[in-house]
Amino acid sequence: MTTEPESHALEDASSVEQAGRSAFYFESGGRPLFAWLHRPAGAVAEHGVVICSPLGHEQVHSHRALRHLAERLAAQGFAVMRFDYHGTGDSDGAENDPQRLATWQANVSDAVEWMRTEGGCRKISLVGLRLGAALAALYAEQHEVESLVLWAPIVKGRRYVRELTALSQTAQLAAGSESAGIEAMGFVYSNELAGELARVDLLAHSVRCPQVLIASSANPAGDLALLEHLRKQGVSAEAMALTGYEGMMAEPHDTQVPQEALQSIVDWMKAKAQPVVTGRSTALAASATSMLTRGPDAVRETILQISSTPDLFGIMTEPVARPTSLPWIVMINAGAAYRIGPGRIHVAMARQLAALGYPCLRLDINGIGDSVAADPEKENDTYAATAFRDVSLVCDYLHAQQPGRPIVLLGLCSGAYVAFQSAAQLPHPAIIESILINPLVFFWKEGMTINDTNTDQLVAWREYWNAIFKWSQWKMLLTGRTRTGFAGSLKRFAGHVKPRFLTTRSHAPQREKPVSHGGCAHPLRKDLPGDLSRVAAAERTLAMFVSDNDPGYFLLMYQARRKATQLMKQGRLQCRFIHQADHTFSTAQSRQTFYQSLTDYLHQRFGSGLIEKRAVDDDSKLLAPLLTA
Repeated sequence: MTTEPESHALEDASSVEQAGRSAFYFESGGRPLFAWLHRPAGAVAEHGVVICSPLGHEQVHSHRALRHLAERLAAQGFAVMRFDYHGTGDSDGAENDPQRLATWQANVSDAVEWMRTEGGCRKISLVGLRLGAALAALYAEQHEVESLVLWAPIVKGRRYVRELTALSQTAQLAAGSESAGIEAMGFVYSNELAGELARVDLLAHSVRCPQVLIASSANPAGDLALLEHLRKQGVSAEAMALTGYEGMMAEPHDTQVPQEALQSIVDWMKAKAQPVVTGRSTALAASATSMLTRGPDAVRETILQISSTPDLFGIMTEPVARPTSLPWIVMINAGAAYRIGPGRIHVAMARQLAALGYPCLRLDINGIGDSVAADPEKENDTYAATAFRDVSLVCDYLHAQQPGRPIVLLGLCSGAYVAFQSAAQLPHPAIIESILINPLVFFWKEGMTINDTNTDQLVAWREYWNAIFKWSQWKMLLTGRTRTGFAGSLKRFAGHVKPRFLTTRSHAPQREKPVSHGGCAHPLRKDLPGDLSRVAAAERTLAMFVSDNDPGYFLLMYQARRKATQLMKQGRLQCRFIHQADHTFSTAQSRQTFYQSLTDYLHQRFGSGLIEKRAVDDDSKLLAPLLTA
C-alpha cells in the first residue's frame, strides 16, 4: 500500500496544448484541480475570464456549451479558464468530502489567482452558470472584478435544494431504494452540503464589480429580484433573456449548443469588458499534466493528447509505485457524456481499478467532450463510425507505450456498442476483451436514431411475454380488470409483437456501402450471431453487465441465443446482472453493486497480476468511500 504523498501532488512541468487550448492541473488548498486554458491565437491576452461551471448533472450536460463559450471568448481576445471544482469532473476528491461549499469558493479564488500570476492577466472577469453563478458572485463580494455574467443564477439556495430533493425522491421511488442525503441524477449531495447550499442567498450579498449581466433562463422572478438588488448597490446591472437554455441542459446526446445565447454573452463582454491583447503568445509554462490523488491508495492521473488529427483527448489513471501485468482498460464515452461518464462513474471506476493495479484510460472519442471534431456538424454523434478509428488509434498509442500489454475495452450504452464491434472487427492484436455495460444495440448504420432500434418495443414485448406465464395477469385479463379491457389488452399485445417480428426477420445486406474509417465501420447488415463468431475467431472474450430492467441481455438472446449460449459454454461470454439499477446506475446502491460485480469478474478473469493479493470483499470495503466520486 502506498502512503499518502505529503507534497508534490502536481507533476510534469508542461501542459498539453492543442489548437490554442491547454489542459493542465493547478493546485488549490494543496489539492490538484483539472483545468483548460483557451487563448487567442498568436497573442497574449491580459484580460482573463474564469468560467464557473454548475454542479452535478448540470455540469455534465452543459460541458459542451461551456467549451464553445470558452472558444468564442478566446477568439475575441480573452484568455479563458474552464476548471473542475474539487470532487467534481477530473479534479481530485470525492463528493462526500466535508466543507464542499467553502472548498469550491476557495477553488474559484485560486483559479483567479492562477490566471493573474501564471496566466499573466491584469484584468479578470467571471462567467458563472447556475451554482457557478452563485460562486462567482460570492467571490466578487470579496474581490474586485471587471465584470460578471450570471447565467440562470442560483439566487436562493433553498429553492435549488428543493429542486435537487424532488429529483432525488423521483429516482428513489423508481429504484425502490433510499439513500442518505440527496442523490440527484447520479450525484450525491450530503446533508451537510444541502444545508450549506440552502443558506446561499445572493440577495444578502453585495459585489465589488462595476457591471453585471444577468442572463435570464430558468428563474426570471429570482433574476429580476437580483437585478433590483444589484442596482440598489449602485452596480450597472442589466438583464438579458437568452434562448436555448433547455436545449443546452438536455441529456448529453440531445444537447444543443445555444449559439445565439453564447454570441450575446460574447458581445456583451466585448462591449463592457474589452479584451487586452499584447505581444505574441508562447507555450504555457510550468503547468502540470500529472497529479497524484490523496488517500490510502493514491493513483496517478496523467493528461494525454493521444492524437492531434483527429483530435483525441484522454486521462490515464495508473497505480503509484505498484507495477502490474494487468491489462489496460479503455473507457469509451457513454452516449455523449464526456469522459467522466454519467454521474462521474468513469472517474470512480478508473481510480478504484487503478488502485487494484489496472491502468485505465478515460477517453473522449472524436466529436465528444474535449476531443474536438474538425467539422462541427460531426459533433456529438454518439454512434459515429469514426469511433472505431479512434479506438484503433488509442490501441496503437498504448501499444507503443508498452508493447505486449493487453487491452480491455469497456463501454456503457453506445460505448458498449463501440466496444463490441471493435472486438468483432478491429485486427489489433492487443485487444483481448470487451466489457459491455447495458448495451442498447449491437447493430447500427449511418442515419439511424435510437428510436429506429425498436428497443423500447422489444422491452414491452418481453414484459408481455413474461406476463403470459403469470396466472394473476391472466385473471386480470379474463375478468376485464385491466385499464384497456380484454379486447384492448389483446390488441395492445399484438401491436407490440407483430411489428417486432416483421422488422427483425430480414437480414438482407444494406444496399449502401458503409464508409470505412481505419478499416472498420458499422456492420453491413444485422448479424449478431456472425459478429459473435468473429469475436470468438479473434480469440477475444466478452463480458456483459446488465441492469435488471435494461434490454441488453434480452436483445442478445433474442437475436443470437444459440451462438451466445455456445460462447457461454466455451467461457468466451459471461453475463452478470445488476439488480435495482437503471441504465446509468444513478443511485449509490446500484453503483456499489455494479462495482462489486465488476471487481469480482476482473479478479476471476485476470487474478491480481503483480499486485499484493487481497480478497475482493476487502477491496470493495477499502474503496467504498470513492463510490460516489
